[in-house]
Amino acid sequence: MKILKYIILALVILNLPSKALFTVGATIGSLLSYTTMLLLIVYYFLSKKTSPNWRLIIIALAYFVISAFQFSGPSMIFILEAVKYFIFLVCGYELCKTVNNAEMFYFILIGSLSIGYDALFVPTKFGRYSGVYLNPNVAGFMCIYGYSLVYSLKNTSIKLLGQFVFTLMGLLTFSRTFIVIWVFLNIISLRISIKNIRILGLVILIFSTLVVIDEVVGLENPRFEQLKRIANNEEVTVEEVNTDNRADTWAHFYDDILAAPIFGSGYGTFSGKLGSLGAHNTYLMIIGEAGIIALTIFLAYIGYLFYWSIYFFKQRPNLIMQTIALAMFLLANHNFFIFYFVTFTAMWIQYQIYALKNNPDVDEKQLEYDNI
Repeated sequence: MKILKYIILALVILNLPSKALFTVGATIGSLLSYTTMLLLIVYYFLSKKTSPNWRLIIIALAYFVISAFQFSGPSMIFILEAVKYFIFLVCGYELCKTVNNAEMFYFILIGSLSIGYDALFVPTKFGRYSGVYLNPNVAGFMCIYGYSLVYSLKNTSIKLLGQFVFTLMGLLTFSRTFIVIWVFLNIISLRISIKNIRILGLVILIFSTLVVIDEVVGLENPRFEQLKRIANNEEVTVEEVNTDNRADTWAHFYDDILAAPIFGSGYGTFSGKLGSLGAHNTYLMIIGEAGIIALTIFLAYIGYLFYWSIYFFKQRPNLIMQTIALAMFLLANHNFFIFYFVTFTAMWIQYQIYALKNNPDVDEKQLEYDNI
């Protein structure tokens, strides 16, 4: 079962089906996608059954059912995506319950290292790198999620390694969302221990490593040039920083939301599946495609994660950090129901909260809190 679990984790956390789709071809990509679903089903039937993930099942039902009424695309595509997502919710949640901190840490670490591989050996003219995650902003999220997970570890050497790797790889995505969340999380980390201020020393090493990579392969990224100018106390204008601002993209969708606020405009209209521009915001996507009811349920779910992760801050400070990372990432991405590894990160937080709520006196060993 452990081998099967690790194979599925590799397929999901490392985004291998999508990576294969774009690098090898549709045949291999589809094969890996359906293999993932099949292995999840096998794992589910071989594992001990516990309570299903009703929270996300209800959210998915609200989203898919309501958005289906006005869907104008191919019916089979919609049905396949919906069925696969529900399989993932039901079977993937059982898998999620067996994944401890160490396993999540190492799999995300491997995924993040693929970003560095791209930067060194597959340089692009755009100067932004994403590794197995294909999209720099998504790759940045996985790095900041992994960075948050570092604060659940006890081994100082592993923690420093994780902080260094996740920060460096996250910066190679040149995602502004990553940088904003990274700064915010490090402020929170001071509440855990003032010793966490040592990250400032790592920042110098990380920035120096970026400069070396730039000299070796030539990052050619305007955001990196801005960072270097800021480091050298040179002027950077507001216009430069706000180039390609997400708020400008969101503004294109406000009128459409107001035109159908109750039940939305239908599946795919805000996520680019029908050839239109994507909203780049999960919250806007949900209300735009399925209306206010679905969005309210989803916001209640995010609020649930926030409330309990704050409640258990002393026992598991990483949970609020991971929740913040997830909630802020969803402001800049609309693929929560498509990118299974993003849904998996939410389910993992949810189950850790469930374990703490039902076992308030459980020690760290039982929770597999410190497995490194």
